[in-house]
Amino acid sequence: YITEGIGEDILPKNVNFSIIDGFTKVTDKDAAIYTQRLSKEEGMFLGNSAGAAVKGLLQLKEHFTKEDVVVVLFHDHGSRYVGKMFNDNWMRERGFLEEKIKTAADITKNNAERPLVTVQTEELVSHAIERMKTFKISQIPVKDINGFVGSIDESILLQYFIKDKNIAEKPIKEIMGKPYPIVKKMTTLEDVSKLITNENDAVIIDLENGNHHIITKYDIISAI
Repeated sequence: YITEGIGEDILPKNVNFSIIDGFTKVTDKDAAIYTQRLSKEEGMFLGNSAGAAVKGLLQLKEHFTKEDVVVVLFHDHGSRYVGKMFNDNWMRERGFLEEKIKTAADITKNNAERPLVTVQTEELVSHAIERMKTFKISQIPVKDINGFVGSIDESILLQYFIKDKNIAEKPIKEIMGKPYPIVKKMTTLEDVSKLITNENDAVIIDLENGNHHIITKYDIISAI
């Protein structure tokens, strides 16, 4: 359960429904967002149930008047949630942070520190296949001493395998496709998406720090 305790499907024995006048449903996303906001805006380092309580109260605000006194109980501190609600990467992975993706750098920022998986022209096709399996990817840029010179993807491998069952022992340079287009990190999402076609299923982003990353069709769809 993301919202621990109150998020479970367990009813404590001391629940007395006769004194409860109403309920409101709060999503895990809203609970996490308001837990962060309590810390950033109010300086209150609390657990995720506190964020749920505040969001729930706001959802019920139409039931109260200016003269009403509202008491909200916060029973949990935030130390056990440092790696969750207070970790922006954790929040992004679950779609809890509503961030606008505008550039190529925005698309890859969660994985920017990971090295780009590549193969060299002189390596065997079997090496490319092994890396695709290991890293669970569908395409790999091909490099030589001059930089990016080609690409390997699942469709190319299948195409050549149908013709030659021993393709795994051939050099990559004999079957590689065209190199992927290279864009600057501030290239807009719209311009990047125009480069993704039926003939070209990825784009290389130059992070301008000596490193590169790859943007695939899946990355574009996820960013929409």
